Amino acid sequence: MTPGLDRDTRRRARTWLGDHRSAEAAIRSLRRGQDYAYELPTADGTWRWTAYPVSALPLLPTDQQPRSHA
Repeated sequence: MTPGLDRDTRRRARTWLGDHRSAEAAIRSLRRGQDYAYELPTADGTWRWTAYPVSALPLLPTDQQPRSHA
């Protein structure tokens, strides 16, 4: 059985996802090196999401062909 969200919980999740202030707060936390967690209480329990900060990977120069190590 796959857990689902009831109508009210889906509405709260959509509201949070569309809230630009919440998104900006999450981005600020991640840029400060802090985790960002969100919890969504439901009738059957609590759904939790956590985003962790990561370092940006350096980009490869676009004017060079990739080297083969074969």
